[in-house]
Amino acid sequence: MNEQTTVPSFYDMCVVSECPKASTCLRHVALQSADNVRFSILNPRMLDTSGSCPHYDKAEKVLYAKGFKSVMGKLPFNVHERVAATLRAHFSERTYYRIRKGERLLSPDEQKAVRRILTRFGYTEPWEFDAYVEDYLW
Repeated sequence: MNEQTTVPSFYDMCVVSECPKASTCLRHVALQSADNVRFSILNPRMLDTSGSCPHYDKAEKVLYAKGFKSVMGKLPFNVHERVAATLRAHFSERTYYRIRKGERLLSPDEQKAVRRILTRFGYTEPWEFDAYVEDYLW
């Protein structure tokens, strides 16, 4: 894992290094860089070490979006207000302002939701989020 990755406190990790999928499992890979003082692990006695573990999460990185002020600034006022109201209803008011400013990252699925909402209100210009950050999909 890179230095910028921080394992979320809610993410259960795995200590079973004998598992054939340990090197590609995010739960095991995350353990290598866990910098939290406290974290939770899956009960090793309850895990399947044959390689078909139901807790397996593939350790692959995705692009998270960071902010979308630029596209919101391009919208006509009447459309801007309706798009913002729809996004606030979708994410909650507080979360909307955090994601718009880039304080909270948007997962790929959340990015699709934002794009769908903009398209629904007639915004068809090509656009990108303000920035992107590569990290694991927790």
